[in-house]
Amino acid sequence: MGLQQTAKRLLKYLPPVLGLLVLGGIIAGLHHELRRIGLHDVTAALAATPRGQIFHALECLGGSLLVMCTYDVPGVLFARRLAGAKPLAWRRVALASFCAYALSHVVGAPALSAAAIRLRLYTQWGVTPAGAGRIMALSASQFTLGFVSLLGGILLLTPHAFPGLGHTVPVFLLRAAGAVLWLAVAGYGLAARAKAVLPLGGKRLELPPPSLALLQIFLGWSDLLLASAIFYAVLPVAPGLSYPHVLTLYMAAFLGGLWSGLPGGAGVFDSVLLLGLTGYVPPAQAIGAILLFRVLYFIAPACLAAVCYAVHEVVCHFLGKPAT
Repeated sequence: MGLQQTAKRLLKYLPPVLGLLVLGGIIAGLHHELRRIGLHDVTAALAATPRGQIFHALECLGGSLLVMCTYDVPGVLFARRLAGAKPLAWRRVALASFCAYALSHVVGAPALSAAAIRLRLYTQWGVTPAGAGRIMALSASQFTLGFVSLLGGILLLTPHAFPGLGHTVPVFLLRAAGAVLWLAVAGYGLAARAKAVLPLGGKRLELPPPSLALLQIFLGWSDLLLASAIFYAVLPVAPGLSYPHVLTLYMAAFLGGLWSGLPGGAGVFDSVLLLGLTGYVPPAQAIGAILLFRVLYFIAPACLAAVCYAVHEVVCHFLGKPAT
């Protein structure tokens, strides 16, 4: 009996401890990113970029922030299908979605950090463990669905646009690879239509209906297209440097950074972008554009999300007020 009481007492302190650990990881990740970027470097990159391009990049950033705030919508709609699920205010969904997405870039290990933030916030708001599991599963698979389907479309329609492959690998092989990727996504859609159930961690996870699967793909596409549009907007105009080329280059760089496991793909992401821009943009201008893109897409949203998350934790646990 004594052990049970001790365990219950410890579990009572688990949520705030988890919140503080996540906040500590956020601070460490932001410190690592900001230490690599000097204010002089940012102002120099801004001064070298035409104001019209900056304005266009900010427009694309606004769309990207909207996607970050709605990233968890398919998972939340799927969680509502569970028996006994409570309605969740959309402002809470936007907060959890934005914080998990924006902060996972700087904390590192997105699959773990984003899941920890989502678990912390959604369970705090009364979402059941099963419901939180559905939200995390769909949000985690969303980027993969968007990336795979978009890459498949590029390989099928414009195989020459993919850097490093378009002029060295036969076109029919690239299109065959694109067809395989699209078949994989179609298989996911068919499995969702058949209401298939997948084993996950000793449990059975039901796939979402086709409508939510399509919404996942749409949000995944929107995320990639807007992020690469921000980068394209801050790049200098160069002959032969088209948006499709920048899109495929961004996808290759993001994938390399993701595989590296480093926060924001530090070093790997930038190196792939710099290498892919060789022959189009002078190295100094390419580095300035990459730096400016990092500030706009990674650092600024992460700082805003860190403030939102910190305020939320203070309000909930230090002032004793209910969550927003």
